[in-house]
Amino acid sequence: MIVLKATQAQYEALDGYRNGDNLLKFTKDANDNWIVGLEVLKDSAFEAIHDQLNELERIEYVPIPDPDEL
Repeated sequence: MIVLKATQAQYEALDGYRNGDNLLKFTKDANDNWIVGLEVLKDSAFEAIHDQLNELERIEYVPIPDPDEL
């Protein structure tokens, strides 16, 4: 699955963006990258920041291992 990866500066600029009840929140992957799903690019609530979101690097999602599987 492809996700959007933010640098620290991009994360600080975009994380917490709010449009009405819609809130943009990044999460970390197993490689400690700030990521968000591609769905935000199709969400009209984030249309005002689509250009900034399109600048994020597209990477393959690396899930955090389940502690029970380690």
